[in-house]
Amino acid sequence: MVNPLKPLQNQVIVITGASSGIGLVTARMAAQRGANLVLAARNDKTTNSICFKSPSSFLL
Repeated sequence: MVNPLKPLQNQVIVITGASSGIGLVTARMAAQRGANLVLAARNDKTTNSICFKSPSSFLL
């Protein structure tokens, strides 16, 4: 049995390494598409800038 995926707006995505590279790009793209995000990163300046660009997408 195949379970269909929930719409991105109904999911919470946890992204590690969200301050650079693939993690950063993934966070930006997911936020643009309306996903709720939890970000983990060592550089909080970069993650804060992502949060301020799409504040409704983040759980703080």
